[in-house]
Amino acid sequence: MRGTRAAPCRPRPRPALALLPLLVLLFHRTRPQGSPGSLQCYGVGPLGDLNCSWETLRDLGAPSTLHLQSQKYHFNRTWTVAVPIGQSWVTVPREQFTTSDELLVWGAEAGRPLWSPIFVNLETRMKPEAPRLDPDVDFSEDDPLEATVQWSPPAWPPHKVLVCQFYYRRCEEMAWTLVEPELKSIPLTPIDIQDLELATGYELSGRCRMEKEEDLWGEWSPILSFQTPPSAPKDVWISGNLCGTQDGQKSLLLWKAPGHCVQMSYRVWFQVKGQEPIPEETPYCNSSIPTHAERAVVSAINATSWEPLTNLSLVCLGPGSAPHGVVVSNIAGSTKLLVTWQQGSEEPQEHVVDWAEDGDRLEDLNWVRLPPGNFSVLLPGSFERGVPYRIRVTAVSPWGLSPAPSVWSFREELAPSAGPALWRLQDDPPGTPTIEWGDVPRRQLRGHLTHYTVCAQSGTRPSVCMNVSGNTQKTTLPDLPWGPCELWVTASTIAGQGPPGPSLRLHLPDNTLKLKILPGVLFLWGLLLMGYSMRLATSRRCPHLQHKVMPRWVWEKVPDPANSNFSQPHMEEVPQVQPYRDLPILEVEDVEPLPVTEPPQALSQLDSGYEKHFLPTPEELSLLAPHTSGPGTSLN
Repeated sequence: MRGTRAAPCRPRPRPALALLPLLVLLFHRTRPQGSPGSLQCYGVGPLGDLNCSWETLRDLGAPSTLHLQSQKYHFNRTWTVAVPIGQSWVTVPREQFTTSDELLVWGAEAGRPLWSPIFVNLETRMKPEAPRLDPDVDFSEDDPLEATVQWSPPAWPPHKVLVCQFYYRRCEEMAWTLVEPELKSIPLTPIDIQDLELATGYELSGRCRMEKEEDLWGEWSPILSFQTPPSAPKDVWISGNLCGTQDGQKSLLLWKAPGHCVQMSYRVWFQVKGQEPIPEETPYCNSSIPTHAERAVVSAINATSWEPLTNLSLVCLGPGSAPHGVVVSNIAGSTKLLVTWQQGSEEPQEHVVDWAEDGDRLEDLNWVRLPPGNFSVLLPGSFERGVPYRIRVTAVSPWGLSPAPSVWSFREELAPSAGPALWRLQDDPPGTPTIEWGDVPRRQLRGHLTHYTVCAQSGTRPSVCMNVSGNTQKTTLPDLPWGPCELWVTASTIAGQGPPGPSLRLHLPDNTLKLKILPGVLFLWGLLLMGYSMRLATSRRCPHLQHKVMPRWVWEKVPDPANSNFSQPHMEEVPQVQPYRDLPILEVEDVEPLPVTEPPQALSQLDSGYEKHFLPTPEELSLLAPHTSGPGTSLN
């Protein structure tokens, strides 16, 4: 960006300059002028100080003094300036020399010159200050876009001409572009920048030099940032499952932001059948798509008059025109993914391939557009190992969209980082555990699932495992031994098996225990039945059972001893003799006696030694009937 170095300007011939060859002879041991590490001096502005700098080499050492000798106004007058130790530059105050003077300058160490002197013309060897840029930028109203920037040169004598050059670049880019041609301070003309792009941020900076000093440029001006007029987004796409089951999630209309240096607002229309489109303004690069929308139109607020609107059809076409056979493959030694597909039944206007990392927001979708006839693309960006990416290919035509089913892919599959959660279902059949497990999150699965592994460990026995198809998430375990048991499930990909998920602890009962307990249960039931029968037999509600089931000594009613006088002295009651008086005479007739029946032996058993203080029961009366006196008994 700097011009080529020019040879030093030679002073006008003077008689005193005849001594210059002698000075050169004094410095025959120094390095030639212009070699690396040589001295350079220049004035700062038209009335500024003199700055000198050099490059120190080890073989020559560093100067301790700087010598200046006037060659114009004060012939052969020399003065010195001390150089601080370790410093490779020095500033000579303006008061120590005369404006527009011509000087010989050299450095010395202990009076020994270190290099040959240089000639400095203070009238031309000056570095101007930076130019000033006007922040108001004007733009053309037709295509191609041009920008015009006004500027003013630094403070400088009006009779001296400055040459200035200006560079511009896109915001956030590194390379600068020269604005041609270079401009002069006399006459002063504005800066014209051509072939700019709409809705783009740019930066502009400039510097100036003396017309005769091609290698001595002044300081850079502060960077002027400006933005070209807004423009409707060129790349509009859809995020979400617009042509499929949305599961309550809305789709978004997306467009790519023009850059961090550009501030814009947009106006969006959605055409819904039977409704009048209502514009919606938004400062963001997305908008929610309403239900049954058939077309979307996007424009920029305050856009140029020649800029067209951007529209996209939102109609979902039949699956026959959608791409098919989508295959995603990785490239060895690369972090990119290659996507290939086959064209549908109709040739589209273009293909769009979009992709997103699992768990990303709808706004984080990436996409690329491909012209018709292209059936493969190497997705830009860096894809990580073990991270799932959803990739979709869509055929776009003026009449609508035909998306292919989404494909989940990995740049490189890894073993799962987690296992599935496990829970127990109702036993089927009873006593046989039935378990079920959930899905491993795709981000933790880190590959395509191949199968599950179900493991069980009972007590101190070694664990037993079995593989289950990846399409199954439920199984029955019929052969587990009784007692405590621990179950867990792992998931596997082609890269290997993952760690176990949360374990499930069970305690399985001993099924043979029923056969051991059954006889005891039956025995207890028998005892309970006998006790209940005895209870019924001894109750007054079933007296007939007492005689049939219970022995006599059990059901016989025994008087309460508290009602007996057995313990009291026995006093026999003697009837009193009645006074004599006339009594009727009873005539007794002899009758043939009846055969005497033996009293039943149970009579003696009825005599329990207690006096009876209660009425006899009907059964007792029937037993006592044979003891009554028969006919023929006489009373005196």
